[in-house]
Amino acid sequence: MRVFALSDLHLGFMVNKTMDIFGDEWIDHPGKIRSAWERLVAPEDVVLVPGDISWAMNLAQAEEDLGFLQRLPGTKYVCKGNHDYWWQSPARMAGLLGDRVHPLQNDAADLGPFVLAASRGWSAPLWEGFREETDGRVYRRELQRMDLALEKASRFPGKPLVYMMHYPPVVEGRPTAFAEKLSAAGVVICVYGHLHREKEWPPLVNTEFRGTRFRLVSADFLGFAPLDITKEVLGCC
Repeated sequence: MRVFALSDLHLGFMVNKTMDIFGDEWIDHPGKIRSAWERLVAPEDVVLVPGDISWAMNLAQAEEDLGFLQRLPGTKYVCKGNHDYWWQSPARMAGLLGDRVHPLQNDAADLGPFVLAASRGWSAPLWEGFREETDGRVYRRELQRMDLALEKASRFPGKPLVYMMHYPPVVEGRPTAFAEKLSAAGVVICVYGHLHREKEWPPLVNTEFRGTRFRLVSADFLGFAPLDITKEVLGCC
């Protein structure tokens, strides 16, 4: 088993939402994702998808996007992004997600060789655009939700702990309170997304803080190919 990560798929098959307005690199990006994914990922592999999967506004509109994800090789674990308005309770999503796509939100799961925990996160005070009046309450709530996910992960001791979240836990290499919590919990690697286009990719989007590695896995940042994090997760291969 190998472990991969790729976020911000931004699929929109049923809502006629294309991404090429954000740059030529987004032209036919679902085709690019499929091609790279099928080349790299085997059926026995695991792929982490930390948010912004579909532009759909409800579950019915997300059907084709989730079907696209389900048909790709490997077992997928997904968490919610800021644009995933279609997201519902796991019970309501089960029919469309199938048995190869598993939602994980404010929760943790034992994947055998490692433990995976996930939450959405939020903009932190280190971000220039953070506003206490609009962001403060949600930010503090998401910190509590991270605590909940990490508490659940602690029930599976003795295995590498991996975390996925949509919002960045580091800002230009500086740790936010999210990064502080992840490092204190002994997370070996955190994968995140949300950042797009070169102007949002400062040199330290990939960094390390107190033993925890942080990796940006937005699709356009990775050239629409899942990132192999097996060695960072398992220490081998």
